[in-house]
Amino acid sequence: MQQRSRRHKLLILAGMVWGVVVALLGAPGCAQVLRSASPLPSFAVASIRPAAADSPDGGIAVPPKGSLSANSTTLKTMILFAYGLGNEDELSGVPDWVRSDRFQLETRIDDARAAALDKLSADDRSEQMRFMLQSLLAERFHLKVHSETRELPVYSLVIAKTGLKCTKQAADSSPFDSLPRPRFRMSVGPPPPPPPPNWHPPITPEEIQAQAVAPMHFRTKGWPFWMVVTVLSHQPETGGRVVIDKTGLEGSYDCEATWSREGGGGESFFTAIEDQMGLKLQPEKAPVEVLVIDHIERPSEN
Repeated sequence: MQQRSRRHKLLILAGMVWGVVVALLGAPGCAQVLRSASPLPSFAVASIRPAAADSPDGGIAVPPKGSLSANSTTLKTMILFAYGLGNEDELSGVPDWVRSDRFQLETRIDDARAAALDKLSADDRSEQMRFMLQSLLAERFHLKVHSETRELPVYSLVIAKTGLKCTKQAADSSPFDSLPRPRFRMSVGPPPPPPPPNWHPPITPEEIQAQAVAPMHFRTKGWPFWMVVTVLSHQPETGGRVVIDKTGLEGSYDCEATWSREGGGGESFFTAIEDQMGLKLQPEKAPVEVLVIDHIERPSEN
């Protein structure tokens, strides 16, 4: 299952040019676990059931209108989303089934809450959805957690000694200039350009394997730098470590790099971003707030 998960991550990231960018990184440094000082709100209705064994891995959707849903999603992903976490290293005490078993989740909110949520900013609305998901996890999965700070291996992203090789765009020239940096590290960013003609995601085992070892070509056009960091930080080569942006870069940038996946030829990920983008990931240790699972149970279908 771990190999399947890794392969799926490779496919998502390798095909990112033609999908939806998932922004998983917040402000530089290690953000705090999202907790509420008030009683948690709840969904009016929530249905959760195991996903079909052959269903493709899905994700969490929070539309501008309506309520949260999850399609063939692991409980680990739901917990990361609910508590505003962006990296697996920030979650501890995870049973194997929480990483592997996938679920279908459908929720509804009542009219009064929907009207109140419509008046909130995107980040505030997302926060309320996360709190409701925390409530559901506690009720249906009997999830109990606590947080603690640990010294963990991280990567610091810095400008390489050879200098930055990404090109900064003039102010107000990027279509993403008005895009605010999301408050949470698991948020949906803007869609990239459409796929080239006749492109389709890999389906057969042969296509999946070929895609998994194919060189990764990463190109941005006017992306805010936080989005560049987001994509780099969640490449499988980082091993799930937290990435701390220490570049001090703001604004929108055009960047490009190509690197080889495991089993392919050519430059490695770390070498490529340094040689081709002028950025370097330095291994370090830093205090990271970690969410620890104390207790969790499989849910009953409903």
